Amino acid sequence: MKTTEYLEDLADEALLFDGCSSAIVGHDQNGFAVYQHTKLVQIFEADGMTIDEAIEWVEFNIMGVQPQNYTIVFT
Repeated sequence: MKTTEYLEDLADEALLFDGCSSAIVGHDQNGFAVYQHTKLVQIFEADGMTIDEAIEWVEFNIMGVQPQNYTIVFT
């Protein structure tokens, strides 16, 4: 499936990160986005971060998000 097809199937409450839709690899049973860690890191590397900076950014600013009303899934 293409990312655009996954986006169409997401729940209205699904948490989406700006500029990271290409890292969505699917959705869970509730319609929440499933992000691939490697693709997230690559997005931030392409924006000029080193790999270490990108990994730290993803782990703190994306994976560190703790929403109370829904979930974020990572692979």
